[in-house]
Amino acid sequence: MDIFALEKLEGVDGKQQFDKLLINGTAPFDEFERDIGDNYKPELIGIYAVMNEVANLKSVPYNKFHPYSDGKDGVREYEFKSKHLRVYAIEQQGGKIIIIGGTKANQRKDEAEFHRIKKLYVESINK
Repeated sequence: MDIFALEKLEGVDGKQQFDKLLINGTAPFDEFERDIGDNYKPELIGIYAVMNEVANLKSVPYNKFHPYSDGKDGVREYEFKSKHLRVYAIEQQGGKIIIIGGTKANQRKDEAEFHRIKKLYVESINK
């Protein structure tokens, strides 16, 4: 059984709390950040800028951040995006939890992994 925890996402400060999900002590988002190439670093910086705007309750363009699902399971999903990068998050009381990041080229695979992790996490907190 996986052990889930939350850790503050460094680099995002505002009225909303932004955490990243840890699974057995490792954050999938940290792995994503490590694995993307230098070509994508400017886009990731842009996504962090959008996260800061959202954290400070400011309006951002729909093509940069939007609800990803209606939360039929009780947990709303969100997507932060740039030209090539996607970052998937869920709602938590008072903010967002960053689950995973990926690239547009691998979007279908990344979406499936996001939903798999989200399901396990939601099940763990509902026990």
